[in-house]
Amino acid sequence: MRDHNREWILGYNHYLGECSVFEAELWGILDGLLLIHGRDIDKVIIFIDSLVVVKAIQDGQLSDLNFVLVRRIFQVLKHIGHWRLRYVPREENKAADFLAKMASDKKEGVQIFDEVPRELIVSSQSLI
Repeated sequence: MRDHNREWILGYNHYLGECSVFEAELWGILDGLLLIHGRDIDKVIIFIDSLVVVKAIQDGQLSDLNFVLVRRIFQVLKHIGHWRLRYVPREENKAADFLAKMASDKKEGVQIFDEVPRELIVSSQSLI
């Protein structure tokens, strides 16, 4: 997560085990929203590198399992004053991709990073 100046606020990942990329994207949105809930943040832009997820949420075309996740996402969004969902190409979302891969490697549930992880800095300064 970044502030309006693109400065690091918080990073996170969540090991989910076996699930689809679509479900992982939904969990990523929900986890992020739950982490900022109660932090006095009233404007949020959610950047997603899956156009399918963006369209599915906007159009409401979801399976039963995914509908539960989306319904929970919207419940949390009710507590945020202004929010927007925006597609961003994967090439522009490399830090999020890196954190997701870290979860897969470590298999430790939810990990929260108050500072930029050292591995992310070492892998490429351009990612952050």
